[in-house]
Amino acid sequence: MEALFRADKGIDPIRLVLCSCRNWELAAPWTSAPIKVPTKFIVGDLDITYNTPGVQDYIHKGGFKASVPNLEDVVVMEGVSHFINQEKPNEVSDHICEFFSKF
Repeated sequence: MEALFRADKGIDPIRLVLCSCRNWELAAPWTSAPIKVPTKFIVGDLDITYNTPGVQDYIHKGGFKASVPNLEDVVVMEGVSHFINQEKPNEVSDHICEFFSKF
């Protein structure tokens, strides 16, 4: 674990995630950039973000598709909140494996 945080390693993914609140400037060049890879979006119907005013309209009425042109599927899992991979690991794994099997 210590090797992940050595200064001579540069920016590694774990360090970036752990410090993401301090690294907004690193993401600035990609603000509003469309996501151009095939995408499957999975969210829980109890997730507070999904229930923020306007978010469901954005996801289901074309706004999300405009930002993610290769959005192939949106899955809203019932009875699940933010940590979907922990709350329903088998179902989430099935969705991911099904998506990957296309490639």
